[in-house]
Amino acid sequence: MGQQPYIHSDDYSGRNQQNQSSYNTNYHSPYQNYQNNDGGGDQAGFGAGDDPPRGRRGKRNGRNSNLAIGIIIIALVVAILFSVVTGLVYFFSFKDKVPSFLSRPERTEPEVSKPSVAIETLPGEKNTEPNSGDTLPSGSVNRNDNLNGQFSIADLARPLPQEGKTLLTIPEIVEKVKPAVVAIYTTVTTRGWMGYTQVPIAGSGFIISEDGYVVTNAHVIGDAKSVHIYMDDGREYDADVVGSDPYGDIAVVKMDAPDLPTVVLGESSKLVVGELAIAMGNPTGRLRGTVTSGIVSALGRELSESPIPLIQTDAALNAGNSGGALVNAYGEVIGINQLKIIYSNASSEEQVQGISFAIPIDETKIIIESIIRTGKYEWPMIGIQVSTLSETVAKKEELHYPGVLIIDVDEGSAGDRAGLQPGDVIVAADGDTVKTTRDLSNIKNRFRPGDKMHLDYYRGLRKRSAELTLQSSMD
Repeated sequence: MGQQPYIHSDDYSGRNQQNQSSYNTNYHSPYQNYQNNDGGGDQAGFGAGDDPPRGRRGKRNGRNSNLAIGIIIIALVVAILFSVVTGLVYFFSFKDKVPSFLSRPERTEPEVSKPSVAIETLPGEKNTEPNSGDTLPSGSVNRNDNLNGQFSIADLARPLPQEGKTLLTIPEIVEKVKPAVVAIYTTVTTRGWMGYTQVPIAGSGFIISEDGYVVTNAHVIGDAKSVHIYMDDGREYDADVVGSDPYGDIAVVKMDAPDLPTVVLGESSKLVVGELAIAMGNPTGRLRGTVTSGIVSALGRELSESPIPLIQTDAALNAGNSGGALVNAYGEVIGINQLKIIYSNASSEEQVQGISFAIPIDETKIIIESIIRTGKYEWPMIGIQVSTLSETVAKKEELHYPGVLIIDVDEGSAGDRAGLQPGDVIVAADGDTVKTTRDLSNIKNRFRPGDKMHLDYYRGLRKRSAELTLQSSMD
């Protein structure tokens, strides 16, 4: 993800000043003209200081005008008094009979001395409620604190308690995890209209072993053989690339240094939507050690960019955050920060905010282990592009429903060798029903490259079957 240029407001401010000046000029000139015209018109035909002539009719008319004004004033006073008296009579007569839709319901506020949420108790501890003069425990929420402006997302977005673990504050989490989060710099070779060029790349990673294994994203490493690493305490190391899984977007590099700080890997399977999520990394490549916080917005998000269902979070991620740690309230890494959505769709220029994704750590553990042992991780592949078939498309194209529609078949792939064609609808794999692309992916990933897998599918309205030998994602 590239950086967006700053937008200066100098031209905008200048236009405002120019428009303001023009507006004031146009506004005051007509007003001044109006005053001038009004000032001269009433005195036309009389000398300076002269009064207009008044005859006997003028005096009689004056007395009549004064009488009319007096009558009007008396009528207004009587009307006001009548309104006041009527209002007082109504109020005292019906004050106990206010309609229910106008009455305000009573509201009972929680007592100040008691937290409005339960205080979780770990085994071996006593669960005692605080007295009126006691200070509330750090893990509790007082509604009156929120009303007084002391709102804290860390208090309201807490994870489910896990036995033997202690919930931490954000500063405690940062102190625990940040020393093991690193900035990664490398160069990758790209091909442009001027030929091959070296492009500098900045990303993030986190240390998982004291002897220097670092996890990051494969797209941060690219085709590099070595990288340069900056630690939070200012130390720098060169690191070798151990291996990567471009399909899953996971890579491991190795620093040659002893007694390094490490992270604790958590369990992403225990995440719940709404709990605290903290991202740490190296945004823009120049802001090492940046910490942002949010919540787990959703789980199991399926994107075409990843074979693994992702964690969605609103913790801010930017270019350079890739490969960094997503951490829970226990100070455990629960995801590898990977990507963010910038636009709502490919054809729209409307930018979206607060939608970022991380790879769940549970799904990466077997991949990381394989990369450290063998330098790679191989996914089983069929070699087809598929889409979950909608009922509307199925009716329009006269296809079997439900199922997964094959959009394209890679030439020479396992699917091609098994006779699959675009337009076929897969309905079962290895004997299990397939209704969505996620169903097919989950079944396929139970196998290893080289294993045989049975497929049931429809071509038109005719059911067929095929057995194929799964290929490797590294092929």
